[in-house]
Amino acid sequence: MAGTDNIQAQNLVLTNWLNGVQAPAPEITTGDKMQAMGSEFLVGTAGIVALPLAGNLFKTPWQSFKGMGKDGKSYLDVWRELSEQSRAQKAALKGDNIWQSYLNRRMYGQIQGIGAEIPTFDSNTDLSKLKPKQLLKYQNTVTKSAYYSDAKRILEETKQMLENAKKNGTTVPKATLKAQLNKLREAVRLGDAKVNSAMQSGILKPTSWFGKAKHQIKLKTGGYKINNALLKTTRGASALKCASKCVKGAGWMAAIQGIMEIPDIINAYKIDKAEKAAGRESNRGNKQLLKSGVKVGTSILGYAAGAAAAGAIAGTVVPGIGNVAGAVVGFVGGLIGGFVASWAAGKAMDAATGEKDSLNKSEADLYAEEQNQIAAKEAEEAANLAAMSGEYQDQILAAAEQMIEQGDASEDVLEAYDYLINHRESRILDLLQNIQNMDYAA
Repeated sequence: MAGTDNIQAQNLVLTNWLNGVQAPAPEITTGDKMQAMGSEFLVGTAGIVALPLAGNLFKTPWQSFKGMGKDGKSYLDVWRELSEQSRAQKAALKGDNIWQSYLNRRMYGQIQGIGAEIPTFDSNTDLSKLKPKQLLKYQNTVTKSAYYSDAKRILEETKQMLENAKKNGTTVPKATLKAQLNKLREAVRLGDAKVNSAMQSGILKPTSWFGKAKHQIKLKTGGYKINNALLKTTRGASALKCASKCVKGAGWMAAIQGIMEIPDIINAYKIDKAEKAAGRESNRGNKQLLKSGVKVGTSILGYAAGAAAAGAIAGTVVPGIGNVAGAVVGFVGGLIGGFVASWAAGKAMDAATGEKDSLNKSEADLYAEEQNQIAAKEAEEAANLAAMSGEYQDQILAAAEQMIEQGDASEDVLEAYDYLINHRESRILDLLQNIQNMDYAA
């Protein structure tokens, strides 16, 4: 006859299955988080690199389409002109070797990129048709544009150098491009400083409620003064520009994080509703709201700080790193900064709640774990009773048989069921044998 302990163990397999007890999930280690971050890095970097490449791939077809029909030119005519201009520009930026040619084209691309960010306005705009808010925006743009007059002059000067080289069949030397790039950066820095001072003094007026709120915050916290101090040096201006772009990127990261948190918040409030309907107190919805807020806030601060720091360091170590490379560096820095901030926030949350991984686990996950623990305890009690009571054993087997007929039993469950059925038959045979022996004795 089988031992009681073995019978109890087989019963526990059945009762765990009948109660829906789930095996504990493996603990998420720091290595797992770093591996996940690595996967995110690969996907994100691929996207960051692919977008500019895709843009270059479709640039000529799109410009040809837009230019089609002007001056009676066909699509192919415009395509040929653009292709000839591209070849002429490459020739004018040719260096002593392939690497130098690439660096020259990249420096000129940086000059164009900086130029694209300089405020411009249409002097032919009919101001009488503008609404008050539109008019204020236009006036702000006109004022800003004047602050960058020197930068625009350098930009046009560089473009003319390239056109002259194309016309004369010569090249623009590396040293000239580098000097123009540095002069342009300095001119933009001075323009940025003037814009910051004009915003602080009220010469440039905010046009939206958000802009007005941000303006007041900067006035009260000394944000404009900090910016002025940073804009006094080229390195400080680069760090400020990088930080500004990274914060915008962090906004997108936060938006994505916020959207991802919505299902957890909804599920937590659903649990509250079900628990309260059963007469039990539950406050998981508010807890999840707080937890999600911490996670989104961590995403903003961690990503922005990490990306800004990485961008500033890369700009110092490798000056003129380029738009695509800079975006990749900022993305990686954001992930690392976000990971560190998330780890620190998680530790702080654990200390406050007295729970482990409280920030990583949603309230719905924690609730499921609690329910699983209750189900596991009930399953163990049922297994103990079945090992001691033949009647209760039969009830467990009957319930298991009904579930097995539905075809969702694992191999372990089937083996436990067969084992206990065989044990029950042995028990019945032993009982009949005892009764028969008693009759013979009588």
